[in-house]
Formats: sequence, C-alpha cells, structure tokens
Amino acid sequence: MLKKLTAFLTVAVMVTSVASISVLTSYADTNSTIEKRVMEKLDRGTVAVKTNGGVYLSWRLLGTESLTNQAFDIYRDGEKIYTTGGHDATCYTDSKGTADNKYTVVPKGEAIDETEAVDVWTTNTIYKGRSVAYKDIAFKVPDGGKTPTDEEYTYTANDMSVGDLDGDGEYEYIVKWDPSNSKDNSVKGYTGNVYLDAYELDGTLLWRIDLGVNIRAGAHYTQYMVYDFDGDGKSEVILKTAPGSKDGEGNYVSKAGKNITKGDDKKDCRNSFGLLMGKDGGPEYLTVFNGETGAAMQTVDFDPPRSILTSSEWGDSYANRSERYLAAVAYLDGVHPSVVMTRGYYTYVYAAAYTWDGTDLKEQWLSTNTPTEENGGTGCTVKYADGTSKNNPNKTLYAQGAHSVSVADVDNDGYDEIIFGSAVLDNDGTVLTYDGRGHGDAEHVSDFDNDGKQEIFMAHEAGKHNDDTIPYAVDIKRYNGDIMLQAAQGDIGRGIMDNVDDDYALSSGNLSLFWSVAADGIYNQAGEKVGNIPNTNGSNMENFAVYWDGDLGRELLDGNKLVKYSIKSGAERIYYNSKNSTLPGSINNGTKSNACLTADLFGDWREEIVLRYGDGVRIYFSTIPTDYRLTTLMHDSQYRCAIAWQNVGYNQSPHTSYYIGSAALAKDSGGNTLNYLAPSTSFTKVTYPDTSLFTPRPTVKATTAPVTVTADADTYLVDSTTAHGSDEELKINQAQNVYTSSSPGLKDVKGLGLIRFDLSKYAGKKLVSATLNLYDKFSNTEKKNSVLHLDYCSKNDWDEATVTTNDITVRGENTPLSSLGLQVSPAYNVDYKEISFDVTDVIKEKCTDNLITFTLWTGTGREQVIASKEYSGTDAQGPTLVLEFEGEEPTPTPTVVPTATPTLKPTATPTVVPTATPTLKPTATPTVVPTATPTLKPTATPTVVPTATPTLKPTATPAVTSTLKPTTIPTAIPTVIPTATPNLANNKITAMINSNNKLDVTLDFENVDMNDVNVYIAFKNDGKLVGLKMPQTSELKGIELIDKEYTDIEVYAWNNKQKPYANIVRIVNNVQ
Repeated sequence: MLKKLTAFLTVAVMVTSVASISVLTSYADTNSTIEKRVMEKLDRGTVAVKTNGGVYLSWRLLGTESLTNQAFDIYRDGEKIYTTGGHDATCYTDSKGTADNKYTVVPKGEAIDETEAVDVWTTNTIYKGRSVAYKDIAFKVPDGGKTPTDEEYTYTANDMSVGDLDGDGEYEYIVKWDPSNSKDNSVKGYTGNVYLDAYELDGTLLWRIDLGVNIRAGAHYTQYMVYDFDGDGKSEVILKTAPGSKDGEGNYVSKAGKNITKGDDKKDCRNSFGLLMGKDGGPEYLTVFNGETGAAMQTVDFDPPRSILTSSEWGDSYANRSERYLAAVAYLDGVHPSVVMTRGYYTYVYAAAYTWDGTDLKEQWLSTNTPTEENGGTGCTVKYADGTSKNNPNKTLYAQGAHSVSVADVDNDGYDEIIFGSAVLDNDGTVLTYDGRGHGDAEHVSDFDNDGKQEIFMAHEAGKHNDDTIPYAVDIKRYNGDIMLQAAQGDIGRGIMDNVDDDYALSSGNLSLFWSVAADGIYNQAGEKVGNIPNTNGSNMENFAVYWDGDLGRELLDGNKLVKYSIKSGAERIYYNSKNSTLPGSINNGTKSNACLTADLFGDWREEIVLRYGDGVRIYFSTIPTDYRLTTLMHDSQYRCAIAWQNVGYNQSPHTSYYIGSAALAKDSGGNTLNYLAPSTSFTKVTYPDTSLFTPRPTVKATTAPVTVTADADTYLVDSTTAHGSDEELKINQAQNVYTSSSPGLKDVKGLGLIRFDLSKYAGKKLVSATLNLYDKFSNTEKKNSVLHLDYCSKNDWDEATVTTNDITVRGENTPLSSLGLQVSPAYNVDYKEISFDVTDVIKEKCTDNLITFTLWTGTGREQVIASKEYSGTDAQGPTLVLEFEGEEPTPTPTVVPTATPTLKPTATPTVVPTATPTLKPTATPTVVPTATPTLKPTATPTVVPTATPTLKPTATPAVTSTLKPTTIPTAIPTVIPTATPNLANNKITAMINSNNKLDVTLDFENVDMNDVNVYIAFKNDGKLVGLKMPQTSELKGIELIDKEYTDIEVYAWNNKQKPYANIVRIVNNVQ
C-alpha cells in the first residue's frame, strides 16, 4: 500500500522475511561452518598529539583482543605513567606530556619495545578549545606531457587506498595520479598516462606503476584493489593493465604474462578520438603486483575482452558501455579474500572472481549477464574453473549496476555477496536477488536498524519499473528484494543513510536517517520527515559520513566541509577558525567532491580524512577524547573491504557490518549501560595470515632448503593379497567408509594403506612446494597397463588429486605403469622403485588441520593399494614428504651442523641403470646440515630418478631457520649421479690451518666425480653455528676464516643427493 507523505515523497513499507539461500556445492560448501576471516596483522597504531591539555594519545584495539577486558600500559620515555581499565576507551591525555616525549602503549603486563615508541605530532589547528591534528605526506608529482593532438596536461593526486605492503603492521599509501585531461567514458579525446604510486607515511616513494597509453584516464577505468590476497602478511595490488603498462621496476607487465594474448608494448592502440574500442583497442590484461616492490608477479588476460560484443550489442558506438569497470574485494569462501572484476553496468554485465595464491592468479568463475528470458535473453550464466556451469534465466545483473559496488554478507550465510546496484551477486557468481529497478548513482549497505540483517539503500536515476505506479529515486530493501521503503525524488546523483543523530536514534527507535540531493527533508526508517536537510552553503551534505567527534553518531563530510548534524540544531561546521571555513586541502572528481580517502587508518576507532594538499596529501586526525571503546574498524571485514573498493567509480562511504549507536551498547546484569557495543550483527572473528602453513603465499623470495617429513609410524602396504587383519606382520591403518573393493577375491580388503603426515610443527611457515616421495613396487602383471592414481584426504574428505610424476600427469589418464619406468613382475620379491608426486596445490588447498593423508592405488577397483614401508623383509624407505618454504636470503644457507658421523653402509645394490644422464646441477644450496643421517633433497629436481635404493633412514627432522648467506655457489655441471650411497670408509677429508692462518682442505676420494661433491665448512662456537662457507672443490686451499669468534671447525662433503661422501672432520683449537 502506498501512502503519500509529501509532493516529493512516497513510501511503501513491506513485511520482510529472510529466505534460505542454497550455495553452489562445487564452490562454497567446503567451508560450511565459518568461524574466522584472515585479516591484516596490524600494529598498535599509536598516535600522540600535542594539545592545550598536554599530549593526547590514541591507539587501536585489535580484532583479536577482548572488547570487554583488555587493559593497556602507557609509557612515556620508557617509564610507565598509567594503566587503563579493562574496558576503558583506547585514548588518554597525559597532562604532563610535552612535544619532546616519546610514547609507547602495550597490553597490560607486556614488555615494551623502545623501537615502537612514537614521536609527538605538533601539527594541529585549535578552534574553541578543540583541535584537529594532521600529518602531511609529500608526494613526487609525475612530469606532465602532451597528447598526440599537442594538448598539454599535468598531474594531481586522486583516489587513494592503503595496505600493509611490507608486513610491518603499518599502512602504506597507494595513490592514483590522474592527468588534467582525465575524461569520462562518454567524452572523446586523448588522456595522459595513469600512474600508481606507493608511499610510506614519511613520504618515501616505494614504487611507481605506469599504465601506459592503452589504459585511458578516468573515474571508470582504473579500479585498483589493494589487499593481502595470498596470506603472506603483505598486501598485493591488482588492477587492469594493457600492452605498454610498466611495473614498479620498469618492466612491461607482459613479461609476467601467463598464456596472455600477444600484444605490442610499443603500440598506441587508441583511435583518432582517443578511444580504445573493440579488437583494435588491443589486448587487455589483469596484473597482480608485489606490494613491496611494485614488480608484476603475474599477468593474465582480462576476462572478458571488450570485443566479446560488437558496439551495437553493447549499445553505443563510443565504448561508453563496454568501458565501465568496477572492482571489489570479497570473502567469497567466507575465510580468504578474492578479487572480483566487472565490466559493464548499463547493459551487459560480466563479473569474474579471482584468487591469488602467490603463484597463480586463478579465475574461480565468470558470470555473464544478459536480459532475462522474458526479455529475450538467457539471464545469468556462470562458468566455473572446473568446467561446470549454472544458468538462471530469470535473474540477471543486466542494466542493474550502479557507479559503485558494496560487499556484505547480506543473507547471513557466512559468505560475502556483491551488491551490484539493483541486484545482488552471490558468492558463487549467480544472481541472488534482482528487482529490476535499474541503474543508480549511490548505494549504502549496513545493518542500519540493528536487527542483525543488512539493509541496502540505493539512489536510482529517474524511471519506472514494470507496473510501479510511481517514478522511484531511493529505496531501502532486504537482500531478497523485499522493499522496506521507496521514495520518489527525481533523478538524483547522491544520497546517504546512516546514524547521524544518535540522540534521536536512541529516543525514537528509528536508528538511522536518510536523504538525497533531491529530497525536501531528512527522513527516518518509518518514512516520516523528521527534519531539514543538513545544508551548508548550498551543499546538502549527502556525500560521505565519518566517525569523528567521539559520540556514536556519524558526522557528515562533503568535499572538505565537516559537519555535526542533529534534528534539533541542524548542521554546524566544526573545528575551524571561522563559521564557513573548510578543512585546508582540495577535493577530487569534480562534482563528486570526495576526499582522497576516509578510513580508520590509525589511533582508536574514529576515522581519518585524507585531502589533497599541495603536491601531496594531508591526513586529518581527531583529538577529541571519546568515552566509547570499539575495535578498530579495519578488523571488521565488511568495512575493510569497503576501504579497498572506496576508490571505485563514484566513491562511497565505508560502513561496518554491525550497527554503531547508543541503541546497541551493552548492558550489565543490573541494566546499566556500558561503554562498548553489543550489536545484533556479530563482530568479525579475526585470524592472522601467518597462523596457518597452508594459506597460499607468494614466491618472490628464495626458498629454504627442503625439509623432509616422514610418514606416521602406522603407514603400511596393502595389496590384493592382504585381506584386512590377516597378516600379523602388517598393521593396517583403516579409514572407515572410504573405499571398499567389490572385485572377486578382494571382498575382505576394506582398510587401505594410508600415508599420513603431521605437519603441525611447520604451521606459520610459508609453503612454496611439496613433493611426495614413495618407494613402491607393482608386482601384478595383470596391472601393468593400469592407471596410477593418488588420492588425498583431509577431514575425511577424499578426492583424487591431479598429480605429476616425472612430469607425467597420472590422474585418471591412460598412463600405463610401464611407461613410468616402474618395475612390473609376477613375483613379490622385486625391488622397490622411487616415484615422486608434486602435491603442492593439494596441501595448500586441502590441508586445513595440518594433517594430510594419501593413498596410492592402481587398477579399476583399487585392486592394488600401495603405501610402502617394510614389506617381506625388504628394507625399503618409507614415504616422505619434502617441503620447501619461502626463505629470507637470495641464496639459502645451512643453520644446523651434524653432531654425529654417519656409520651405516649400503645393504642393497642397484638393479636398474639410469637410462639418461642429468644435464643440470641443482641451483639451490641446502640450508640445513643433518643432525644424523641427511634426508634432504636439493631444491632442483634432476631429470633422472636414482635407481638405487637408499638404505639410510632418517632419525631426526632438521629445523629450518635460515639466516646466513653462502659466499660461493657451485657452478660445475655433473655428468653422473651416484647410483649408491658412497663408501664412507674409503673416502677421507683432511683439513688444517696453514701458516697464513687460512684453511686448507684435501679430499681423498675413490672413484668419485668431483662435480658431484659439495663441501661445507661450519664454524661453531660452543656447539652453536656462527658461520658457514661452501667453497668449490677446485678452491679448497687458502680458505679465508670468518671474523667471528669460534671454538671449532667442521668439514663435510655431500653428493648432490645430500648423502655423505666421507666422515666429518673436526678442527678444535685449530688442530684436527
């Protein structure tokens, strides 16, 4: 029912209900119970400002800390001056503080680190006893230029974002430089290049990315996402690029291309109107950049290209529809961030979701949106990475987009959705809801009424939808399309909704207010006009909202005008030296009048305002004390994602997932109101990226030496002759309800040979690669043409893995065992054969509990399940998992020295001679010396697998804490790889200190190719390694000693399989 309120406003209030939404099983059901989200590990963010009352301090309460019981110690110049209460606000004024002091804030009882002490800001403006502090960052302005039509242009700082680029817990600042001839898509003409810079807070320029001539400058083209996508604790930058784009190291991004469409980096693909259109516009790319260096880590084709449709299909002849881009960061799996890039919103819409694991920028799905079936189209069709697809002909994003996007979990299923104007894109790429109300200029999403559900406020352009009896302009709705309120106000460009008068919200029960540029007043959620629009000097203040003055209502920001609003008092500018003055600084994007950025950058939960100022920016910071205690807004995932997408299109205010206001304050058992929130929407449960080994990470740094992990002790072989429990010598590790063979003679084989690895001791390390090594035998001639399979399990979720052995993919393909070089014989006394599998992706994606289990099998009914350890008296080595982690040095080095000399001799002889000779020597140097018998493998894989069976068994797993760098790397190329472990008794090492106080080493080895020898010289001080050298075997005379204190020297010689060639030689007090 429609109720007419004024000539300008019509309201319809509908009863809402929350429907149950099913999620595509192939994508989201792997995380059906969502508990925590991986977010940035921020530091305390302490700010100290000199004010009239002393020094004002403000700091972060982190999302991992207690909102109700976490006190803090405050130190001035290293001396504790105050301890807060358990739920005090995170601000304090030191009345005795001066500008010369340094301050540190730590959780109560923790030791302080003087390096974390902060200096006092002395830059502030005081008005009527209240101050606004600021921090200036000086930028390096790019040089201007001329277009092909001889038009000159210059540069100004435009939209900004933040991210912890170097992992130190502090934000760095990423700024987009727009040329003065930047244009809207609908306007013809050339533009200058777009640049992207990264700066430290002190103004240090980290890098500059040049997008080149084939990326046009304008608010709708370059949407860049800054976020830690791979969980390495450092943010990456992802954005659209093209041939000619250069990274922060000056290299073309095409150099990092992965199967990209070939383009000419020197070609200008713009037409005579300065536009990029169709195939003539050239290839389009998507690039992920290293946030610390600006280097392009990978470039893929932008999906889809503009040429997927003709100009007539797009709906214009000047690329205004094909060149409308949006972007967002969203937790599509509920735990880890993904990036979503979209193309188009006036007509056809394409949205693609990607993950970055440090190695590959992988497309998860592509959502294609045409008119609905009733309007002659196919609706929404989603194609997934596994080749499957899904279609809904009755829902679509077609023509529903706004000039911005929002991200929120609107249906409370634990997964983020993309609010795309008048439609909502679900986490699996399907359209969750579609109301057909079309395009608009502004949208705001939050739990505006504190009912535990997200509301969507949108300002539309003028028009009617289907049988609507009124033209619409703004509406408030649920995710499922239920309209709570709609108001006709004409074609509007801006509108806003928030708790801007906290006193009114608490007293009336109408918790948020809204209005637009075309409205005749301000309205509550009941559709009642309750006040005049907050207008100052002709501005309706409908642009942005910020938390500033310390109460729980939000202040208004329009351009550089900051206003406090209440229904009783109206709008009042605050904290300036005259009634009509503004914050010093400039605004961006013409009539959009937005700051470079508004966000909770440091200090307590209040937000900072970043304005363009001179050649750089000025960051404004509130010094008004607050009584309220909130977690940093940056640890609310909805708000943090909003900071990532704030630079997109028409910039919009960020919002938290929960309601902020006095109506949501907690109460004690006696009914007394407390100073912290207890909203209906729960807070984000934060976990940091380094808490799990298996969050994918980048490989931009060198790797450590491999770590070898042995399988659990209850790993044994099971094959077609071993019925469950019938062999007393074998303990079968049974997994119930996994597989049961029904083949003749195998009905009793219910327990499989399982290979389980416990990797909990490596949690927190940065996994680069993982190789599964097995010593197995295939002894049934009937299976010689069978296919080899590897299955994996974590949390009892079994699946077949795509794995490789000797570069041969063996999952479900016609790969006979004989072609893998595996021994096939009818007898069971054959020797075992080593095979290896690359299981890196399996562990990264599946090993969620630090445990991973494999089973190897062949045949059509798993007739021969193989997980070898000791069998029929054969002393075969058990399964091992070799892990490589990201290292800190370009060339890794050992950190552990053996404490015992290997004494075991080989007991087996080779049965197969290598059929090929390796041509490369490992290029990585081991970083661990074994504590007993070495079990590590080189980081480079030889081209021939050794045919001999190792007889040494590991007795300990070395720890990897690489800190030293070798001085020499072996460069000789081996001609053979040993086919057996060297005879230790016949090989000797002699070492002595010569008269020049240098070390001479002599190797007396029998029948050894010296190209296969690696020498290590360890300097120890009372058993602790203090230095290491790795000379080439041709340079073993006159080796320089280290300048650190040491008590003894130990000399080792390994072959390229890291087996010892001779007993260790030790020099104590310079005597062997």
